[in-house]
Order: sequence, then structure tokens, then C-alpha cells
Amino acid sequence: MGQRPGETQAAPLIELVGVTRVFEEEGGERVQALDGVSLRIEAGEFVCVTGPSGSGKTTMMHIMGGLDRATSGECRIAGTDIAELDDDALAALRRESFGFVFQSYNLLEGLTARDNVELPATYVAGASNRRERAHQLLRSFGLTERSGYSPAELSGGEQQRVAIARALMNGPSVILADEPTGALDAEQGGEVLALLEQLAERGRAVVLVSHDVAVANRARRRIELRDGRVVADSGPAPATDAVRPPRPSARSGMPWLAAVRGGLASWRSGRLRAGLTVVSIALGIWLAGAVLSLVEGARRDVMSAVERIGANRLSVSGIEVVGNQVRFLPKTMADARAIAEEIPNVQTVIPAMRKSLDVQFEGEHIENVEIRGTPLTEPTTSDIVAWPLASGVYLDQRDQDRGAQVAVIGPSVREQLFAQGVDPVGQHIHVGGVPFEVKGVLATYPRNEKELRIVRVTDAGLKYFGMVVYVPFATGRDMLFGTDNLWRLDVLVRDVSGLDETASEIKDLMFRRHGVEGYTVENDALRLAAYTKLSATQATIVSALSVVALLVGGLGVMSVTLTSVNQRRREIGIRRAMGARRRDILWQFLVETGVLTALGGACGVLLVFAGGPVLSDLVSATVAFAPWFVPAALACAVATGMIFAVVPAQRGAHLDPVAALSSDR
Repeated sequence: MGQRPGETQAAPLIELVGVTRVFEEEGGERVQALDGVSLRIEAGEFVCVTGPSGSGKTTMMHIMGGLDRATSGECRIAGTDIAELDDDALAALRRESFGFVFQSYNLLEGLTARDNVELPATYVAGASNRRERAHQLLRSFGLTERSGYSPAELSGGEQQRVAIARALMNGPSVILADEPTGALDAEQGGEVLALLEQLAERGRAVVLVSHDVAVANRARRRIELRDGRVVADSGPAPATDAVRPPRPSARSGMPWLAAVRGGLASWRSGRLRAGLTVVSIALGIWLAGAVLSLVEGARRDVMSAVERIGANRLSVSGIEVVGNQVRFLPKTMADARAIAEEIPNVQTVIPAMRKSLDVQFEGEHIENVEIRGTPLTEPTTSDIVAWPLASGVYLDQRDQDRGAQVAVIGPSVREQLFAQGVDPVGQHIHVGGVPFEVKGVLATYPRNEKELRIVRVTDAGLKYFGMVVYVPFATGRDMLFGTDNLWRLDVLVRDVSGLDETASEIKDLMFRRHGVEGYTVENDALRLAAYTKLSATQATIVSALSVVALLVGGLGVMSVTLTSVNQRRREIGIRRAMGARRRDILWQFLVETGVLTALGGACGVLLVFAGGPVLSDLVSATVAFAPWFVPAALACAVATGMIFAVVPAQRGAHLDPVAALSSDR
């Protein structure tokens, strides 16, 4: 029928104009696959391209489908020259306009029949109904009951029908089939050809490549190639009622969930690769986590001691070297009163005296017991850390005010002076020959195991600390010590932010009162904080070693991902033929690696927590975990895996689609 006046002739669905394709082999040899091919194909045509091997049939199909580019000439799809399209636009063209059917089916082994059919739709944004669409296609091809089967569980004919259903998933205008019946028997081949004929009758252009004369005879149009040239063309023969199907308007996209599902399918078919990735990261996280748990445990031990000692306490001391002798500088009650009255930031001044004296009870006698005179009305260690009572009561304010001859004894004194079963409370002991009534007995020295590790205190040291007797300050001064000189002079400040300034003021005051340099005012908590800083430095060094472990794990991930890319070249080619962009392939591998490394990180974290008690026993150290440990470990695992997977993933993303499809794996 001629063109009516005023009508604009629609561009042919496919048009090749002088297309030439030259390949350059290794060694510089040039092979011409196509030589000036020109032809048009309209909607509704069922075309069979024939010719001997090496005639250029498959190359022409690849150029038509946007998988390859012509060396010269033009290939127009619905009027658009594909030479002007970038890689993303070519991917969109394949995704929206073409469906590919291959001789070897090219179904992904890790996916079910339904998942294989859905594959092209995963690269279309907003394709939320793809599962329903896949189900409809499988039903139309009589494969409803086989939708959950893997390709290995399907017959050849069933696999090819699944491949055709996949080709139709995005509603393409053109079906390109390369030897679709080559691996089928006559009956199954006939069924496939009947399906392709129906597609042409419904308005799609079907271009079929085949060596089989019987297949060519089923086509309405035959094109024969020899040596890259068209030597015969029976001419256009579209179906009588063919109407070009509407071209879908689909935005590209790849949902994260689809990438994860693709990853799961890949892992099922490559369990060893997946396992190596998980193990590489798990070991790195385990080693790093073990080191960090020890560092955090040490930090908490120190901070626990700091909190118990109190960050607001200053200790006044000092020595003077005279010749070969070291003399402790005096600290008196007058100094204590002066500090309390003259230094504005002082909250409380705590003086203490001590002296080694003999202690007796009936026939038992202990030499050189440390006697401490204290004004405090609560039991504490020399570090002013609360010391619980085992029995009785502690010294009270009345005892302090009236200088009572009462005492509280340590656990080691109780053990050596009193027989088992005898209650010391209410008994009278002699301290330096002076009688004292026992009011209370202290419990075991109150340093927990964490603190003992810090100061390296042994069991013998604990017994030594327990060899002590507390008496009221005034009683000890007047009846036992015979001096006004203090053993300790501790100062509690109001405002910790002014700690350094207060310490400086106390030093100046002591210098003015005694005229001697050498007084020091120290904060034990700050000393422990300095220890913490040192520990942090050591931790940084050790953590660097754990980073090396993560890097080794990352290199393992890179190696596994490179192997995965090499082993999945054909899958990459299939995905590219279905319309995947390079970035989709990149993200496919990165998301797979990210999920695997997150799993590896989780396994590593579980190993760290499960092995914590064992590690603590092995190294005799506290194991602890900061609140940020778990999220940080998982983040490090995923980041390490994805960083090291970028290069292999990029390599896979930039594979040539034709070369990837022709790969044997």
C-alpha cells in the first residue's frame, strides 16, 4: 500500500546502513566479520538469518542488539543511531527494546525458573509487579508448575521456553534468537519456533540466526550472509495484522533487594567462595576485636580505680635530700588547719598519722602492726577508698571528740590474734602497751581483681594491707604517736576544674610555712589517668596490628572477588544482555561482598564475645567491650570488604558483553 499524502513514514524498527565490523586479533591481524551490510526489519517480521559458520550472523545480531558496535556504517533502532549512545543508553536500549534467546539458554544456575524470568525487570525502576508478570509468562508457556525449579531440573525445551519468557519480561519490540533450537530435538524445536511465530504475529520483530534449513523455511523472510555480506534477502514480510508494540517507558534501576537476592543465588552456586569471604573477614574482626577488648578492659580497670580514689583528692607530701640522707618534710595539724582556712577551693582536709607498734591479746602477740590515727568516721583504705566491715561498727564522732580508747582491727590482725570462733568485738587488746576496746573488724582489703591487676598486688600483699589497726586521731596523737607530724595530709577540693590551681596554692602555702622547697601536691587519679594515656598509646600500636589483620582479610576478599568475577563472566554477559548497566554489575558484586562481609563481621563479633572469657583466663586480664564495638566492627567489616572488592567489581563491570557471553564459564 502506498504512502498517503501528508503521512510521515515511520522509521523502520531496525535499519543497518553499510555496517562493517572489523576485529583486530592478537598480533595485529584484522578480521572482517561484516562488510557493508544494509537491511531493514519492520515490526511483525519473522526473519531467519542463515549462512555458514564465520559468515557474520552472530556479529550482526550483536550489533543489532546493542551488545557490540559497528566499525563503520550505521545501526538505527527505531530511527536512533546506536553509535551516538553511551554505555548506559545502550543498556537502556537492550533493556527496553530487545529480548535475547540463546542456543545454550544461558539461564543462571543459582536462580529458579521464575527468578530467571524476572531478571530483566530487576534493572527497571518501579517494576514492583515483576513477580506477577513472570508468573503470567510462565503460565502462558505452560511452566507454572516448574516455576520453582532450578535450570538443572528442567528439560532442554523447558529451559528454552523459560529463556523466551525472560526475553519477553520487559515487553521488548525485538526478539533476537541465536540458534534457539540448536540444542533441542525436533519436537521441542518445533514448539519453540511456534512460540516465536506467535510473537511475530503479535507485532514483535523476531530475528533468528540458524544453520538449519528447516528452521529457515519456517520464517517469512530469509537473509543469507556469506563472508560478511548479504548475498540473498527474500524481502520484508511482516505479519498482515502486525502492530508495533508500544515501547515501554522504563527508568533504569536496580533495587538493593534484587542485588542481595542475586548474591544469595551466587553463594548457593559458589559456597566455597562465599565461605572464604566470610572466614577472611571473621578472622580479621576476631583478632581486632580481641585486641580492642583487652585495651577496653584495661581502660575500665584504671577508670574504676580512678573513680574509687576520687578525682577531687590531692595528697600533700615532700622529701628533702641532705647529703646522703633523705628526709621526709613535715606535715602538721597546723598545716592542715591553715590549708582549710586559707585555700578557697578546699572542701575538706583529712589528716592521718601512723606508727608501727606491737599489738597483744592475751597470749598472742604481733610485732610491727601499722597503727593509723584517722579523723574519719567511715572505714577507708589509705587511698580513702571505702573499706567494708566484717563485724561490729566503725569509729564515730563521739569517739573522735572524746579521744576514746577504741579500735577497729584489720582482717590479718583478727586472724593472728583471735582463735577461730572468738568474736573480737568487745575484747580488749594492747596497742603499744595501751589498752583499746575492739569496736569492729574490717573485711578483706577492698581492691577488686581489676584494681589488683593494675597495681600488681599479690595475696601476700593483701594480707599485709590487712595488718592494720585504726584508732581515733586525737587518741593516737596523744597516747601512741607522741608527735604532731602527720603521715598523710589529703585535701578534697570543691571544684575539680580548679585542681591544678589549688595544688599550686597549697605548695606555696607549705613553702611559706616551712621555708623549704620540695613539697609536692599530687592527684592519684591523675597518675592513673596518665597510666591510661600510656595504655592508650600501647593500644594504638596494638590496634595497628589488628588493622593489618583486617587488611589481610581484605586482600583475601579481593582475591575471592577476582576469582568470582572470572568464574561468572558468562553471568555478567547475560546480565548485560538483559539491560544491566556497568554500575549495576559493579553494585551487584559490591552488595554481594557487603552482605558477605557483614556476615563475616557478625561471625567475628560472635567469636570475640564467645572467646572473651577464654582470652581473659589465658592472659589474666579483664576483657570488656565499648558500646560502639558491635556497630564499629560490622562497619569495618563491610567497609573493608567493599573497598577491597571495588577493583575486581570494576573489572567485571567493564567486561565486553560479547566476550563475556562467549566465555565458557
